[in-house]
Amino acid sequence: MGAAAQDMLSFLGVGADERLLSEDMSDMPLAERYHEPPMSPHKHDRLVAAGSVMTAATLTGGALMLLYGGWRVLFQSGGAFEVAIAAVGLLLVVTHWGWVHVTEYLGLTIDARQERALAERRRSWLDSVEPYPRFSVSTSVLDDASTRIERVLHRPVPTDRHTFTFVREIAAQETYDADTSAEVIAAAVETMRRQARLDTDRLAAQWEAASSVYAAAMYSARDDEQRLAAKRTAAKALSDHINASLLEPPLVE
Repeated sequence: MGAAAQDMLSFLGVGADERLLSEDMSDMPLAERYHEPPMSPHKHDRLVAAGSVMTAATLTGGALMLLYGGWRVLFQSGGAFEVAIAAVGLLLVVTHWGWVHVTEYLGLTIDARQERALAERRRSWLDSVEPYPRFSVSTSVLDDASTRIERVLHRPVPTDRHTFTFVREIAAQETYDADTSAEVIAAAVETMRRQARLDTDRLAAQWEAASSVYAAAMYSARDDEQRLAAKRTAAKALSDHINASLLEPPLVE
């Protein structure tokens, strides 16, 4: 893992690629993948439905008011009150479609707000992804009914857009024939998962040691020479962290 840790230095200051939200998502461990929050169209639909109801009510009410006021004025010597009722009814009939436009505008405003929140959530998730190698474990059943356990390496790689993504590689595998007991297979899976978690945690700690020092040094860097010095500082911090961990006893749970 020392070589993998040293490779992480090339990703200092590099952000995650947006392809991790789509086609490259399967190259990350399942537990760390981005999960899209459900976007419900119900608010928009309810507003449109309410607009339709208000449109119908306004048209019906306006028509009744217009007929009542007009009838009173034309045939029963209605006064100013009846004229006002007829005028309001006419206004409601003429403008009844306005409710549809108002509710549709409100619905589009809600949709735009949800889309902005979703974009911010995606950006925040991408910013939280750190470019250190991960290990995971997967199992599969082969055609001969044997069980294969694979230790998978999710390795960060640079892209042509000065970002990083991950590639999925099989680091190790074990195959157990169909006669192997479930207890033996379960124990092997748990052992491999425990080691994968410990190795991932160790690499994450090494990345944190280097990136935190680099970020602090870059805060005041103004030119290329200072940026190079920041990388050297990060490299030393990483080396010190690795050397210190070599002196520690093996990690146990």
